[in-house]
Amino acid sequence: MSRTSGSRTSTTLRVQREGRVRDSRDPLLELCKRVFRDPRTQDRAAEFLEDVLDGYRNDEPVRTEDWDTYLKRWNVGRSSFYSMRNQLVGGGLVTVRDGEYRPSSLFSRDLRDMADWWEAQVDSSRG
Repeated sequence: MSRTSGSRTSTTLRVQREGRVRDSRDPLLELCKRVFRDPRTQDRAAEFLEDVLDGYRNDEPVRTEDWDTYLKRWNVGRSSFYSMRNQLVGGGLVTVRDGEYRPSSLFSRDLRDMADWWEAQVDSSRG
């Protein structure tokens, strides 16, 4: 699945036959494995998403100006951080509003819409 947001970023999601995200020992990492190919990026994205979720829950959001904290923590360049971040934003998992990263439900709404549409196609083809 590719999704293009208002930016030039798109995100591809790998669908697997076996294994469910929610049944995984680490569902957030399992989700990131379906979005990112590189294992290091999968780990970083899961950590970033966890920070965004925790910050939102605790009313201490991750601020957009905190990007340098992640560069130092992960020992990566700015382009690596923004590439990962842009995929999360482009995929509808994270949104940026008022200088804060926030979890977004666009990802799940889009998946439900596609699943409902596809199920209707399968049902109508059975005749």
